[in-house]
Amino acid sequence: MSQSIRKIQRLARDNRASLPVELTIILPLVFALVFGVIDVSRVLLARSLVDHLAVSLSEQIKFEGGSPATQAAAQAKLVTAAPNLVGGLVDVSRLSVTVSNFGSLADFVDDSPSADGPLTAYRLDYVVTLITPFVNYLYSSADVTESALVLVKNGA
Repeated sequence: MSQSIRKIQRLARDNRASLPVELTIILPLVFALVFGVIDVSRVLLARSLVDHLAVSLSEQIKFEGGSPATQAAAQAKLVTAAPNLVGGLVDVSRLSVTVSNFGSLADFVDDSPSADGPLTAYRLDYVVTLITPFVNYLYSSADVTESALVLVKNGA
């Protein structure tokens, strides 16, 4: 009986393979955590840059053009202005702008756009592709869309 107890104690003290087993279990979690932190920082940076671009675009259209821009004109201004404002931090091909006119603030709240109105809303959307492994298991898509909305009163 004492020999079997000694064998069990010897096996319990034998920890030669514990490091590779622990490393195999922990390493994927560490990599997922590192990629997750990188993704969160990329999304927060994108949110900040899209906010900056939306305000800059609305100011540029209001002060240079004077009248509200069409969707195509706003997209063209955005494509030319974005590299100067944010450098290479934003992929311009993933930026899109939507222009809507509203007759009053109540129409804006009710989301009832009009053909022409004193208020113009510029909505910028930017798609950020996540790089975290296994993100498709957590979300339906590996893309996150960041948006910014600016409402501008036209005229003097």
